[in-house]
Amino acid sequence: MLAVSSLGAQAPVRTRDVGFATVDYDNGLTLGAVTLTETLLLERPAGALYASGLVSLFNDGRWSMQGGLTGSRYSAPIPTTGRLARLFRSVRGELSFNTTSTAQQDFMPTLQLLGQARLHLTHERYAVRGGAALTRTFDGFQWRTTVLGDYGGWARVGDAVVSFTGTPMQLQYGDVLGDNEGVVSWSRGGVTYDAALGVRLGEALRGTVAWGSFTVTRPVLGGMLGTVSMGSYPVDLIQGLPGARYAAVALRLPNGRFSLRPRPPRLPPRMPVERPELPITERLALVIGPALDSLALREVRVWAPGIARVELMADFTEWIPVPLVRQPNGEWRGYYHVAPGIHRVNLRLNRDELDVPVNLARVRDEFTGDVGLIIVR
Repeated sequence: MLAVSSLGAQAPVRTRDVGFATVDYDNGLTLGAVTLTETLLLERPAGALYASGLVSLFNDGRWSMQGGLTGSRYSAPIPTTGRLARLFRSVRGELSFNTTSTAQQDFMPTLQLLGQARLHLTHERYAVRGGAALTRTFDGFQWRTTVLGDYGGWARVGDAVVSFTGTPMQLQYGDVLGDNEGVVSWSRGGVTYDAALGVRLGEALRGTVAWGSFTVTRPVLGGMLGTVSMGSYPVDLIQGLPGARYAAVALRLPNGRFSLRPRPPRLPPRMPVERPELPITERLALVIGPALDSLALREVRVWAPGIARVELMADFTEWIPVPLVRQPNGEWRGYYHVAPGIHRVNLRLNRDELDVPVNLARVRDEFTGDVGLIIVR
């Protein structure tokens, strides 16, 4: 919590999940559990801090706890040049540190400390990364050292985000193997779907191992989110934790509490253009909706009929213009991670003209000219 406070005044995003899960472990043991999960995310342009905790009460009377803390520090984005500029707009570095721990009744606790360095190449609609990490792990009996690689990327495909992660690793005893996982996330009508599929190559004892999961999240009463998920996960070779298959249901409380949150404001009705000479700002309005998941994914809607192309530029996009998707009724939409707080936004129209939506307060920015201020709760 001291680390969260030190990052600045921006309000953290907090969620609380209460649920029930059934777990079928690889050792043949099947258990049911009531779970309570707390997460806290604080994100700024220069870094992010993510904390999570999970408490499980099993039907045989035992309990377990898991906790994690991850902090990342990013360099300022550097514009690319030459041939690289044809594919990517900027490059930036990242240093991160992660610690995770587990405690279970009748078992020794585990602890993992991981330091990682990454390099990110970004574009408006996709990005790739590569890096390496070193981890020290206590599995309940002894300390072990593991060397890991990291590569992956993401891309926006229509309304979906597709990502891929690869983690080659060399265990302390010399075994070399790699975990590879692809994830697809998309939203329809306020419902978010997440599907994942992974495969482990090179594990000597079990050969090729595959896993997968599918999760559906939708808004319910009082701003809460209901989640249904099922899938499997492999053995954690680093911490020595067993693999399993699971099914779970949960109720998520954004900001950690129940509240009858009002619906997001509607976009203004389509306005007839009576005077062609009116400036284009007479037809612009922007709305940012409520968070759809624990990482503050939100729908951004812009009213801009008659415009051939609309791109969003904001502090939460690092002022990189990202395209919105045209709708038949004159709206433009996109989904972006926007933390609560005051944000500065602008719109780029037809790849050329910059303008501010008329429903936002207009202020002067010394770097980007006129921008709009919006408060996101």
